[in-house]
Amino acid sequence: MCPDFDNDFTVTSYMCFLDSLIDGAEDVRELSNAGILHNGLGTDGEVAKLFNKMNTSLVPSPMIYSGVKWQIHNHCKNMWINYAAKAYHTYFSIRWTFLAFVGAIASLFLSALQTYYTIHQPK
Repeated sequence: MCPDFDNDFTVTSYMCFLDSLIDGAEDVRELSNAGILHNGLGTDGEVAKLFNKMNTSLVPSPMIYSGVKWQIHNHCKNMWINYAAKAYHTYFSIRWTFLAFVGAIASLFLSALQTYYTIHQPK
């Protein structure tokens, strides 16, 4: 951030980009689980508070992470991903519901197979 040399503001832009991703402790936890952040401060809430306070005095380059932001935007606006995520969180948030769904599909398939072979018996 010193004006004495040519600086492309990579570090400060990265910090501002992370601040745009982090709103609370659950965001820090998710980024830590993905291997993007390593929390050495203590709680996830403290890290979120640090990023939210730090952004007030940083000078970012607005175009340096625009490609990443565009990819995130396109990923979030994908209709199929939204439907899959909504179905997963609504119906399959518990592991047993997914196993019950697979069992129901298997039983329907086996019932249809039994009906077919009952109608078309080999001679």
